[in-house]
Amino acid sequence: MSGRFVFSGIEKEKNDELMRLFDEWIAQISKNKEPVDNGDGKRAPRDCFAKDGFFPGYFSQKKKVLFIGRETRNIGGYDFRDTSKDFFEKDFYNGNNWWRHILYIIYGIQHGGKIAFSDIPQANEIVEEMLEKNEFSFAVVNVSKFSNDSDTDWQTNTSLVDRFLKDSELEKTNFFQRELEILEPDVIITANLWDGKIEDDYLELCLPSENFSELKKLRENVAQYGKYNLNGKKIDYIDLYHFSAIKNDEKYFYNPVMKILFGK
Repeated sequence: MSGRFVFSGIEKEKNDELMRLFDEWIAQISKNKEPVDNGDGKRAPRDCFAKDGFFPGYFSQKKKVLFIGRETRNIGGYDFRDTSKDFFEKDFYNGNNWWRHILYIIYGIQHGGKIAFSDIPQANEIVEEMLEKNEFSFAVVNVSKFSNDSDTDWQTNTSLVDRFLKDSELEKTNFFQRELEILEPDVIITANLWDGKIEDDYLELCLPSENFSELKKLRENVAQYGKYNLNGKKIDYIDLYHFSAIKNDEKYFYNPVMKILFGK
């Protein structure tokens, strides 16, 4: 890889908190000595764990936006942010649905919902500007930190997700909630987490139903939204199609978020 993102000030302190949390989390999942089948052979749990978190500029934003997905791909043992930087610098392309959807959404939020979808730059232009300024201003975490490293099956590896969440024993130490508390988001955008690919009992530990309120549907099958209570603070919550879904960028991703957050 070409290198890591540059963090400064409070970002360094927050990263230190995240790294301490991940060390604890890795120690917990490593109590199960059985090798993990992550789609690329059987490996030690720590070698499947993919760290994640916030990108540079996140803590200086008026709206700190956190995207939550299911699992990472092909980065067992690495930090998702390091591999993302490498991808942005060398291999980024506009056809990558996951990143294009996230980048369009974050661009619109950064501009207060005032940018019409037709006026958004190409995703590669957004990335180039972010790299030049070292200013990305969002965070991405996954419910499962075990990286799915299969080269042939691109569906969520439900067995791998279940193994990670079972071994995490979140009912004893809720590492996922602690990560959210470190990130202090103002907006949470989830990627169709409640589609049955992750057990409801595990999702209940990660994102307890009692923390959600004022839930509504913007339009049928487009977006659910409401508030999420994080440490006594009600923050905006939006659930979209999975970020990699082959759906119309404007209708199913950009416009719903802008309408919910800004009434645009």
